[in-house]
Amino acid sequence: MLEAGEEYPTLGALVRGKARKNGSRVAFRFASREISYADLDRESDRVANGLAVAGIGVGDRVASLLFNTPEFPFLWFGAAKRGATLVPLNTGLKGEILRYELADSAPTGLVIDRRLWDSYAPFRESLHITREWIATPERGNEPLPVGAMPYSELPSDQAIDPIPTVRASDAASIMYTSGTTGPPKGAIIPHQKLITTPTEIGRRSRLTPNAVLYSGLPLFHCNAQEMTALSALLNDVTAAFDERFHASTYWETAAKLGATHISLLIAMINVLFKQPEKPTDRTHTVRTALTAGATRAVWPEFERRFGVTIIELYGMTECGCTTTMNPPDAVRVGSIGTPLGFVEADVVDDDDRPVPPNTRGELVVRPKAAFTMFSGYLNKPEKTVESWRNLWFHTGDYVTRDEDGYYYFVDRKKDVIRRRGENLAPYDVESVMNRHPAVFESVVVGVPSPLGEEDVKAFVQLQPGARVTPKELFEFCAANLPFFMVPKYIEFLDEIPRTANQKAQRYVLKGRRGGVEHDRDKLGITLSRP
Repeated sequence: MLEAGEEYPTLGALVRGKARKNGSRVAFRFASREISYADLDRESDRVANGLAVAGIGVGDRVASLLFNTPEFPFLWFGAAKRGATLVPLNTGLKGEILRYELADSAPTGLVIDRRLWDSYAPFRESLHITREWIATPERGNEPLPVGAMPYSELPSDQAIDPIPTVRASDAASIMYTSGTTGPPKGAIIPHQKLITTPTEIGRRSRLTPNAVLYSGLPLFHCNAQEMTALSALLNDVTAAFDERFHASTYWETAAKLGATHISLLIAMINVLFKQPEKPTDRTHTVRTALTAGATRAVWPEFERRFGVTIIELYGMTECGCTTTMNPPDAVRVGSIGTPLGFVEADVVDDDDRPVPPNTRGELVVRPKAAFTMFSGYLNKPEKTVESWRNLWFHTGDYVTRDEDGYYYFVDRKKDVIRRRGENLAPYDVESVMNRHPAVFESVVVGVPSPLGEEDVKAFVQLQPGARVTPKELFEFCAANLPFFMVPKYIEFLDEIPRTANQKAQRYVLKGRRGGVEHDRDKLGITLSRP
């Protein structure tokens, strides 16, 4: 457990300090390999050396397109030791959104899984990324693309001289989040935030000295990074990862990995709950489920069926993957808990005035100490100022707060759609759909999903005289959008309803019922996951 006096200003200092303390103890457990604390320190040193040999220094950026494999933590902490900034990109991205995020972040280097190369290749030449390393390069006898190197050539035993100075305020990563009326925003995450947030999470997670924190969420996501990987390292325990979430074998995998703590989003909770009951529902070692989105209706039954205690929380990339969380000894069913120790929170109206208890308003937060939240949006100072109105960060989510200071999530205020744990912006889907020659305009909204959260629905107005079948339009989206952004439903309209200033009336469409709705699944559209 994190002991009094242990302080780590940066990720590099964390890995070095914990390696001295824990040595051969298992830090990370993947399907293919166990990594000790000493292994993690040594291999991330070698990656830091390799980045230095490649000319990547303090303040440079290294992008990654990696699954949950050992290469991810080696690169993550190696870049941190070098003073470089990691840009962990969603492995489901392709097309214009992937091109935009790479162009916006302008990395010097890229580490990419061979299985994802085809998503990157179409715009490789235009991006001018000077160093490319390919992980898991085996693909038959097919040679590597000209100019790219295997990941095995990145780590180096050539020592860094001198070791760079890295500060707690320096950018450790840039994490992309969905915009509502524009392209994705890169949130600049300082080292201090990645130490502070998981420290606070650990204090409310009922950890024991033999805890194993298990996640089927991707390491490019702040949840897996802060709630699982970093919480484990800070508390001298083990983080275990699956490459992706598998509902049908989830509890068996958790048992195999020795998991005591798991992290679940709402769609995962609902999918697990809807699985047929079986003996392995309780023959695992899990005792605590850290959840985001557990409803009052499911919460007690989920605990009873699977033999776990739920600790519900709320968070977002900018202000901590966990910002509020139930105290472990005073959990309230239905609540997202109370603020963690590093933030202040309030509930305000549209004029930023505090509202009375049990009144709906927007959740706003601000840090109590420097660099414990994001430092701003990359290349978007106006968006940074907009989000930090009146000295509070505006989350864009409606909540209520009771007289005892417990918060309760109500709904989103902004247009971002939440689907299977991914935040996606209507803008991103619309910008692709509108490129189809038959489409005059599209408006994308979130609609309730039977699995919780939302599914994506597109309302489409065609060009005069144009024709396109729903199947053709779904196939166009599947070819040009990440799988999790492809609409589940399409409805054609003669005309998009508009306000007086000619903006689409998104709220009218979101509440529309009774139209002719075309379902992607019923048309047999297959989505390819990476």
